[in-house]
Amino acid sequence: MRYGIFGDIHGNLEALEAVLADMEAQGVTHPLCIGDLVGYGANPYECLEIVRALGCPVVRGNHDDWVTQAKNPTSFSEDARRALDFTRKKLNPGQLNYLRRLPYVKLGDTWTLVHATLDGPENWGYVSTRLEAETSFLYQKTSLCFLGHTHRPAVFIKDHEVRPIEFRRVDVHPERLKVSRKFLFNVGSVGQPRDGDWRAAYAIYDAKSEIVELRRLNYDIDRAAQKILKAGLPESLSKRLFKGE
Repeated sequence: MRYGIFGDIHGNLEALEAVLADMEAQGVTHPLCIGDLVGYGANPYECLEIVRALGCPVVRGNHDDWVTQAKNPTSFSEDARRALDFTRKKLNPGQLNYLRRLPYVKLGDTWTLVHATLDGPENWGYVSTRLEAETSFLYQKTSLCFLGHTHRPAVFIKDHEVRPIEFRRVDVHPERLKVSRKFLFNVGSVGQPRDGDWRAAYAIYDAKSEIVELRRLNYDIDRAAQKILKAGLPESLSKRLFKGE
């Protein structure tokens, strides 16, 4: 089995289509979604419908959660709150109910999906530091965990200590590693990367070879940015796509 782990789509249809096309070309058999289908971008309706049609495991992101509620979080910027209001108007009741029913955590045989942290996933904390990863590892029951939320690809490994490692092609095979380890992978963002690289990000986990690979893809960013402006969303949401921030 080849898993394609993706999320933080944020209504960016062009980026999502590029990722799904690459998944098909790479022989992905099992897509997994770490949430935040909506928010920021101009195509929340279309992105939600595409992901729902995949019939794959999906966990709830903070934007997925807040868009189903009447009030906006005070922690959001004004532009993010405007995007939530826009998204609410674009989604129908059935789509909102779909988002309400999404779980915070999903477990497979060897993997766990969560949008934010495993310690209180509904609180939308970030895993950016070694200490934050160490706390999340305490609740991780599988060898692999895939998450998002920061929009920055990253890997933390736990053996005798917790430490960050480079995320390109990561060997997670327990026999080759000669030691029992746990891995926490942030697969980055499809629709709004924030690591200085504007290209769409997702990861492939090959269960046979036990390799996890980060993928970065070009997409029609000009079209995605223009659609944000045409929809009347804040100009900053369009500009930040090009900056990868």
